[in-house]
Amino acid sequence: MRPMLVIAMLACAAGPLAAQADPKATLLADWQRLKDNNLHYLDAMPDSGLAFHPTPGVRTFAEQMEHIVSTNADVAALAVKGLAATPAFGDTAQFLHNKAALHRHVAEIYDYMIAAIRDATPAQLSRVSAMYGQPAAPATRWLQLSLEHSVWTLGQTVPYLRLNRIPAPSYSMPF
Repeated sequence: MRPMLVIAMLACAAGPLAAQADPKATLLADWQRLKDNNLHYLDAMPDSGLAFHPTPGVRTFAEQMEHIVSTNADVAALAVKGLAATPAFGDTAQFLHNKAALHRHVAEIYDYMIAAIRDATPAQLSRVSAMYGQPAAPATRWLQLSLEHSVWTLGQTVPYLRLNRIPAPSYSMPF
């Protein structure tokens, strides 16, 4: 292989490898990327689609977005910050029926999560707590599960978009 090609390949790989060296930086980057992805999906749905649900008995599009971020708020407040209760964020009468309000609500809770991670001490990240009737786990585990839940639930919104003849935005990956 040409030396310059090898150097270029190593330089491209250095970014992801450097991020892996700092788990907190990786976690923050993943949550920021998830916030951006959620907002792109939310922005893709027209105002008229907020109340849409593909079948009776399932959440509306707006309720799906709220479900994603309410879990994130719980994990940030209860597991990371060690608070006794999750603070109230917004008014459902507003943000479940108004796209601009829902956008602000989703962004605010992601910003709350990102700040909680950024400001967390190693002791806070390793603090063990229980929630949702599940076994106790360290805050880092709750963060991982909340991230997984967010991506999984966001994926459930793809049919909502497609049934409204809206292509789902591409999902941004870290590489």
